[in-house]
Amino acid sequence: MYLHHRLSLVLLSFTVAGSAWAYPEYRVTVVGPANSWVHGINNAGVVVGSYPVGGERRRAFLNRGKGLVDLGALKGVSSVATGINERGEVVGNWSTADGRQRGFIYACGKARDIAPIPGKFTTYTDINDAGYISAAGAAETGEIRGYLRAPNGAFTHLGEIPWDGSGAPQTVPTALNNRNQITGRSGRFNTPEPGYRAFVWKNGTIRDLGDLGSTPNTGHAINDRGQIAGEAYLPAGPRDSSAFLYSHGRMVMLDTRPATEYKFSSGNGINNRGHVVGTSSHLSGFIWRGKRMESLNALIDPASGWDISNPIAINDAGQIAAVAGRNGVRYAVRLDLIRPHVDTAPALDPEARAELLAFPASPALEAALAKAEAQAQEREVVRPVAQ
Repeated sequence: MYLHHRLSLVLLSFTVAGSAWAYPEYRVTVVGPANSWVHGINNAGVVVGSYPVGGERRRAFLNRGKGLVDLGALKGVSSVATGINERGEVVGNWSTADGRQRGFIYACGKARDIAPIPGKFTTYTDINDAGYISAAGAAETGEIRGYLRAPNGAFTHLGEIPWDGSGAPQTVPTALNNRNQITGRSGRFNTPEPGYRAFVWKNGTIRDLGDLGSTPNTGHAINDRGQIAGEAYLPAGPRDSSAFLYSHGRMVMLDTRPATEYKFSSGNGINNRGHVVGTSSHLSGFIWRGKRMESLNALIDPASGWDISNPIAINDAGQIAAVAGRNGVRYAVRLDLIRPHVDTAPALDPEARAELLAFPASPALEAALAKAEAQAQEREVVRPVAQ
């Protein structure tokens, strides 16, 4: 999320992907090696993701802006980091040579194993500041159940959106916020189009977000205000879809191109200002700040040669974690505002504030964790990112 800053001096002006480029708003910082991917960013600008280490194997990493920190693969052959909270705790998944998958939490310089859901192929997707984790457990029958994992290891089943069609029921959580609200997709896997519906889970109840006239649709990110960004299919054509913002009980289409024009866009990340980032067939990577979708390629120096193709997440400081291409190679990158804004995010409504206060943190514990994390960072092996 971020406020639009204007320079008094216009450096240059020309059209890029339908937007008038006047000055660079972002600088591009490479945070991962060739063919790396990003999955999250916290408000300190720490980016997490994965990078290839040979064959199909990948390794989870984080980057605080000082270089790449390899999080290891525990005793497995591959790992990926999927989320990070404001305490610097990273959640992810690691797999063994025979294809079994488990989860891990990286904190204070160490990765520890977290067990899978019994009898399920488990994927951990996100972590909030209180240590709750969203997860999906898949069975051999094709059924997928969504869960909220508590810090003590207890799992809460999310349920599913009712669906009249055939196929295995599947509920896949993608993200959660600090109010223990979860979004993702839920429905039935069938053909030709899966009957997936975007959902929000709150206080033990799963609810359909509605649609833009068709299915499937998915919620990809949720902020602490309960706003959700995602992708919804349109009735105009079998492949047409639009990025959406769900706010105040309504799903709003962000891709406002004419219905006669082919559309593909998806909202991938959202911050507490309600700013959305995602990808689009006409803008490549975009940011939406309340008025229109803007091409991120039009907000960087065009001489840099970058195509910001797939923004994944945005923090409250306006930094964006993205996948970008240059010279035919993709990299994990972070977009940093050249002139960062200093204002605070909008205040939460009373209900949201009350829910956040239901997850109090001990000041003594937070201080101890901060001290341990600082000591761990001093011991971490940091290496430069080759470009």
